[in-house]
Amino acid sequence: MVTVAIANQKGGVGKTTTAIHLADGLARMGKKTLLVDLDAQGNASSIFSDPPPREESVHELFRSRTPAQELARKTRNENLSLLPSVLELAEVETLLAGHVDGFFRLQEGLKYPDGQAPDFIIMDCPPNLGLLTLNAFIASDYCILPILASRFSLDGIRTMLDTLETVHHRFSRELKILGALMTMYNDRTAISGAVLEPVQELISVFKTRISRSVQVEEAHLMRQTLFEYQPKGKIAQEYEAMIQEVLDGIKEG
Repeated sequence: MVTVAIANQKGGVGKTTTAIHLADGLARMGKKTLLVDLDAQGNASSIFSDPPPREESVHELFRSRTPAQELARKTRNENLSLLPSVLELAEVETLLAGHVDGFFRLQEGLKYPDGQAPDFIIMDCPPNLGLLTLNAFIASDYCILPILASRFSLDGIRTMLDTLETVHHRFSRELKILGALMTMYNDRTAISGAVLEPVQELISVFKTRISRSVQVEEAHLMRQTLFEYQPKGKIAQEYEAMIQEVLDGIKEG
């Protein structure tokens, strides 16, 4: 079982879209995949499911230690399961305040009996570096950082790298970074090229760039992934290339 966190403390960087398409794409390749929605906004969940009752959501994994295996629901993709989010997930920070095991609830909840674990677990983290994101880092083997071509992305990457280093030292958890993924990218603008070089000095960057396109919002409006809405479209092909880079990076270890 390989666990991947999709994280950035900034919103609007394509984090949820990346998580959705990585999970759905892996499932379409025949990999048993679980998508864990850790964002109280529930945007990833909404593509595959109506809002569940709180007791049937990831909230219960944190509140009552219900394992993911009992909470995950099937989706229209036979190889993809979803651990959905609800608005009440925002209460988890307060709920677990003072609990010694508060940082490890997700890691414990994602344990499966031998032979029953999915091949991949993909986690869509909230747009902050709070307790839920730290739970995801501690439970993950790898991390992907979606970023925009902007100066503020550099500050965000430095903060993320500092946080990952803290997780490594405080929790003895070595989380490997698969790379920064440039999203909503336009290679015809000067800012895209200007930001790329300093980013590469801090962290490896995926060769694949995800272009800006109205197709993404259109697919979301239809509650579909791009693999359903425009499977031969440019953005779907870019995500397919990104997924192959992910698999190659994991294989290289």
